[in-house]
Parts: sequence; C-alpha cells; structure tokens
Amino acid sequence: MPATTQPTAVDVPSDLAGNWTGTGNDPQGAVTFAWTLTQTGTALSGAASMNSANPNDGSCGSCHKQKTGTISGSVSGGAVTLTLDFPEGGADITPLCGLRLTAAAADVTSHRIAATYTGTTTCEGPITGGTLVMTR
Repeated sequence: MPATTQPTAVDVPSDLAGNWTGTGNDPQGAVTFAWTLTQTGTALSGAASMNSANPNDGSCGSCHKQKTGTISGSVSGGAVTLTLDFPEGGADITPLCGLRLTAAAADVTSHRIAATYTGTTTCEGPITGGTLVMTR
C-alpha cells in the first residue's frame, strides 16, 4: 500500500514588518497602496495610505480613494487577514467620507502579499470584488 502524505499549511513568512507598496482594483476603479507594517507575534499593525491610480480623472471613486489611515490584522496558519481603516475627518480631500477595507490573503511570501478585499464607504456604499498585490 503506498504511503499517503497529509497536506501541509502554507507557511507565512515569520516577519511581515516593513514598507509595502502595491496596486489594487475594484468596481470603483484602480488604486495604489502604501503600508508600513509592524508585527508583534501574530498581530500586524501600522500606517496605510491609498490613492486612486488616476487621482485627477474627476470621478467620485478617484477623490474618495485619496486617504490615509491605519492597518491592522493577523497571521494565522497560511493566511493573513487585514483591516484598512480610513476614518472620516482629517486632512484627506474628502474628509466626510470614511472607508474601511477587509482583506484576506492566502498568497503570502516574504516579498509579496496578494489578497482579495471587500469594504464599505460612507459616501459610495459597498465595495466588492477587490484585489490587491503588495510588494516590498
């Protein structure tokens, strides 16, 4: 009888701390991201910014995606979950519009995070079907 092997969880790198940049896309348009992550054990936190890939196109999606905020999340097994929070207020171009994205990544290496995301905005409604790829 042949030996069977049990599937193993994909190992997430032990340290995701550092500066990450990348791009995303959802029905409201293309976006760029910049994150500075810190990691304590399995907990992730830090600063996040986003900008429309074309911030001068005049669309609501472009001005509502010019945001700064925070990122938090966790590493568990072979997956990373993240919450990007861009609250109302502050010096953003649309201070009345808050935005929160929740991302799930199962494709993580020491230099790349690929994820899907969903979210909500206080001005544009739900965001579905988002994808992002970050590198460092």
